[in-house]
Amino acid sequence: MTIRPRFISLILLLGMLAAGCSEAPVAPAETSEAASLPLLASGRVLSLSAYGSADLPAEGTPERALFDDAVTGGLRGFTFYVDWPDLEPEPGVYTLDDFTEALDAVQALGLTPFVNLTVGDIEDYNLPDDLSDGSGGLGDGVSLDDPAIIERFGRVLDRVVPILAARGGFYLGVGNEIDSRFDGEFPEERAPYVRFVEAARERVHDIEPRLAVGVTLTAGAIRAQSQTFRDLRAVTDIIPFNYGPIQLDVPLEDFFTVFALDDILDDFREVAAAYGSGPIAIQELTCPSPESMGASDAWQRGCFERLFAEIGRTPQVRFASIFTFQDFGGATCDLFNEAIWGDELDDLPPALAQRLRDYVCFLGVVAPDGTPKPAWNVVRTAASQS
Repeated sequence: MTIRPRFISLILLLGMLAAGCSEAPVAPAETSEAASLPLLASGRVLSLSAYGSADLPAEGTPERALFDDAVTGGLRGFTFYVDWPDLEPEPGVYTLDDFTEALDAVQALGLTPFVNLTVGDIEDYNLPDDLSDGSGGLGDGVSLDDPAIIERFGRVLDRVVPILAARGGFYLGVGNEIDSRFDGEFPEERAPYVRFVEAARERVHDIEPRLAVGVTLTAGAIRAQSQTFRDLRAVTDIIPFNYGPIQLDVPLEDFFTVFALDDILDDFREVAAAYGSGPIAIQELTCPSPESMGASDAWQRGCFERLFAEIGRTPQVRFASIFTFQDFGGATCDLFNEAIWGDELDDLPPALAQRLRDYVCFLGVVAPDGTPKPAWNVVRTAASQS
């Protein structure tokens, strides 16, 4: 998954969204069979992800031993992302073997897959080359509500949906945090995207009416009842969201630091209340650990303890996925920062830029060498209680 956020402009948007909104929660789409998540096991499903990768930890590694232990103890889900060009690298040419093999591996462990086909990802699109401008935007003259593009994506769905449904999938997403684009720099692209999503949902339901379709948004968009949330809520079965207790509506010197542990629950409850009715799926439940953000391994443990306790008291939350399994270290950390930020951080205050770099690498509950961090036992206990 390629992420190229234009972060300087995004800072203002995140602060605005964090400020909240007094509007009543928007109603979900017209009731569908999929809206109640009938393909998801009863109760609550706790999931793990591997920083967007569909790959499980390699056999014979310390990481795989930890992962398998969590599965034995009650972990029931695995979350991953796939891009449209990975499935259709050229018009009408489909490459589904890797996708199918990834789902086979997840199914073999008895895990429920949560799959996001990230057509829109944060401030960018992930589109086939002939539809893209090459830098995350739309190609010249491209609009996602073009009937030919809708039909082309529909043919991808015709192939993906049976594979996912046959392997225990309950949800197929068609975007991740795309409110960052539409509530920010490109509001004129929102309506075509909404129509694209609506058509995708109809196509999926023609194949498997019980498979839920949605678009993951930021917690800030939910809290603020942003226009993107309101419009997509009306044409989807569910709007998953990503949640991390990170301060955004604060002065720049404190921006992107973590909440005090005692303030986390009020913030989470505010987002859940703003979501309104219907089941909640949390695609990414995040408690980072870098000291530059005011966190630590101990803070991370306390963060997950509080969030899991609150989720346990909230039957509306049906699915929650820890983001992510393992930290990055050394050269891998540097490579991911370069891929994600490029030179976008150069004009930011050094302390803020450092927080953003550290955030990328210290989201995991397992250290780079495969050693469990203190939060791992919290995850393991939560899995046994889900």
